[in-house]
Amino acid sequence: MRRLSIILVWLVMIAGGYFLRFDDLAKRPFHADEATGARITATRLESGSYRFDPLHYHGPLLSSLAIPLCGVMGEQRWQEMSKSTLRLLPAMAGCLVLLVPLLGVKRYGVFPMLLATALLASSPLLVYYSRMFIHEMLLVLFGLLALFSFSRCPRFGVPGLFIGLMFVTKESVAISMLAWMGAACGIAWEFRQAAILTWLRESKTSIILSLVSALAVALFFYTDGFRHPQGAVNAVKTFFVYETVMGHEKPFAWYLQRFAWPVKSGGIWWSSTPVVLLAGYAFLVNFRSGGALPRTVRFITYAALGHFLIYSIIPYKTPWLACLPWAHVCVLAGFSFIDFSRGKPVMKRCLGLLVIFTVITQFQQAGLANGRLASDERNPFAYVPTRSEMETLEPWLLKLGQAAPSISLEPVAVIGKDYWPLPWYLRSFGKIGYWPVAPDSLSARALVFVMSEEIEDVSAQLKDSHIALPRGLRAGVVYYLFVRNDLWKQWMESGK
Repeated sequence: MRRLSIILVWLVMIAGGYFLRFDDLAKRPFHADEATGARITATRLESGSYRFDPLHYHGPLLSSLAIPLCGVMGEQRWQEMSKSTLRLLPAMAGCLVLLVPLLGVKRYGVFPMLLATALLASSPLLVYYSRMFIHEMLLVLFGLLALFSFSRCPRFGVPGLFIGLMFVTKESVAISMLAWMGAACGIAWEFRQAAILTWLRESKTSIILSLVSALAVALFFYTDGFRHPQGAVNAVKTFFVYETVMGHEKPFAWYLQRFAWPVKSGGIWWSSTPVVLLAGYAFLVNFRSGGALPRTVRFITYAALGHFLIYSIIPYKTPWLACLPWAHVCVLAGFSFIDFSRGKPVMKRCLGLLVIFTVITQFQQAGLANGRLASDERNPFAYVPTRSEMETLEPWLLKLGQAAPSISLEPVAVIGKDYWPLPWYLRSFGKIGYWPVAPDSLSARALVFVMSEEIEDVSAQLKDSHIALPRGLRAGVVYYLFVRNDLWKQWMESGK
């Protein structure tokens, strides 16, 4: 009965995590980064080739895995792609993350790994970015697999395989490697045992195989199946030339304030503090444990702190960058149950109540963050969300065209630079042009989309021929839709 109860609880946690990740997956408006990734995937799908850009867009794995998924769904072109299909990939990766702690059951015990699964399943941050077509959940999945494989199956180059997959997912693998190496150095210094040197000597073969497997995976994906050797050079080059987008600079303590301290926003208290408390308690109780367990707990602790320290030093900050570090914290918090059975009754009750409170509140916050507040700026996990009204743009343009069948809406013009995810919502148009600054003779076009930085020049050119309609694109970003007067007149007369 005890074993059956544990299995049932585990299944409930996983089922809850799956539901949060897949429920109404296509409802949330497409984020600008999702639209960019979709465009890269469509370009690869339609051209049949890929060349890695070291300046932007991260690694090739996201689009490489999305292409066969789109093929299964019958989506072969940019115009045919759907949010639900593209988001299936990160949602599936997010669900596989929940199974990773099963790899540690034999070594670390059932209850620590069960709690780790519950915290990974209910984390609002991890749930939110499991529902977005970006690289982060793949990075979390392979990062945790690499973390567990270090101690469980270092032979045959398994850790290198997962590190290689991290590398072809995103260049931020370098930060994880620095954090992990720093944690390993901390463990070596702390224990000062010759056994560590002995382990290194005995693991030479495994280390070499890991390096080979990581290199093979990286070469295969970055060179597009060895068809473009320059991709291997660009894969290294990206660490030195990658360009981040301006406007995302945050203070050093931004992650600390966001995850370790309760915040009231939108009338709701958002807090990951209980998870941090459990992680801190796990680190403290590991000093009473024997064997190899203290090294494992401290390694994860130092790795999590190393990740957050490096990301805090870097001025460029977004919530999704914290996904892999936060997954470390969730796994670490699971180890708070290491000595649960041997604890004092009062301590066991307090810890049990804290765990129940943590899991329940995390599920509640995840439901709110991915439900009615999914595209709300008051949601601390929604970063520069796309305005919900963008979902109505394409249907409205269709009605606009139906109201004036004698007028062609194409070619459409988009003026400005920072216009994503607008191309996603205009993908049904066959003829559309993009200009950073306004060209001459815009007055002949029925529809002109203008970003706010170009509004003065375009307004002067179209003041007599078009009517301007201000609309919201993303949080804090407005664009203007200029509709030609004859088209607007027929729309108003149609009464639609």
